[in-house]
Amino acid sequence: MKSSEKILSKLNNLLIMNYEIEKVYLEALDLTTDDNLKSFFRKRGFEGNEFGRQLRGEIEKLDGKPKQLEKLSGNFGRILTNFKNYMSLNLQSDLLEEIYRLKQASIEKYNALLREINLPLSTCKTLIKQRDSIFSHMNAMKRKEQFVV
Repeated sequence: MKSSEKILSKLNNLLIMNYEIEKVYLEALDLTTDDNLKSFFRKRGFEGNEFGRQLRGEIEKLDGKPKQLEKLSGNFGRILTNFKNYMSLNLQSDLLEEIYRLKQASIEKYNALLREINLPLSTCKTLIKQRDSIFSHMNAMKRKEQFVV
């Protein structure tokens, strides 16, 4: 596989992950009545949408075809189920831990792509900006701040 094909494949995988994260947050938004959670899920869902838009642009710059989300993968389906369970049982600390793990997995995917050789500068800048935004929210959660928006 050529380097550009490998980069496009990984960009599309990252795009699909952002679609899935957006979908999880937006479905969780519809399930909660807590205003803080609603605000958090709405903002994180919007962020996932914006990240996806930017990633689609990067894929198109590289003459690739952005993939579309067909359905949630098993992993993200499990995450959504966990969100539902934690919200119904009012287990906010467990919900925060699940969100933290989701952010950590996202950062790992971004870092894997950033290690690719011949990554275009504009793509690299976009990925770093997105990864750092996720990392910032993750660090705020680490400090036990409540649902950083």
